[in-house]
Amino acid sequence: MAHAPWNAKFETVLRQGLPGLGKDKEPAADVPMDAYGLDSMALIGIISGLERAFRTSLAGQVVIPVHALTAGQLWGILSAALQPAWDQEWPSAASHRTRDLSPWAVA
Repeated sequence: MAHAPWNAKFETVLRQGLPGLGKDKEPAADVPMDAYGLDSMALIGIISGLERAFRTSLAGQVVIPVHALTAGQLWGILSAALQPAWDQEWPSAASHRTRDLSPWAVA
């Protein structure tokens, strides 16, 4: 069996929310989690747990139907949420206040 692509913190939260996933079973990355007892209420609990554990927001990110969602997909969604947003606009230099700074502070 291949090693799971996620870390231990993710798996801990996953196990807490999946009643059908016993301590002796490893969640498969490509098996729909409804096979482990996932329903909409359990998914809310898992997402809340992941948001707390990883200090991020997954609001609007999980758009896969509950009956088809896999642990691998959920890990991918979480991983994407944790990545820096390289496409965010940075404030322009004109918006920075530089008038009151010494020339050595303006680079």
